[in-house]
Amino acid sequence: MAKNTSERSPDRVPHVPPPSAAHAPDGMESARELARRYLPDTVRLLAGIALAPDSEAALHTRMMAAKDIVAIAGVIPQATPTAPAPAPPPPHEGP
Repeated sequence: MAKNTSERSPDRVPHVPPPSAAHAPDGMESARELARRYLPDTVRLLAGIALAPDSEAALHTRMMAAKDIVAIAGVIPQATPTAPAPAPPPPHEGP
């Protein structure tokens, strides 16, 4: 039978780690810094798994790595081309 939670000794209760930042925006900024630093290596690793001709990864693993590359590419803002200028109206041909 399972022990009652009140019978647990205080030294076996897990402790909450201290926060990594004093404020939430500071934590988000540090997470963005880490992402900027490790993103190129992550993309190279995933590309090596998914696209290398001599990759020994299983087909499912290669597919999951390719899906992760697509997901990362969706997060990175892409340069949007400018819209072409509208064409002038055709000349009016009257009777």
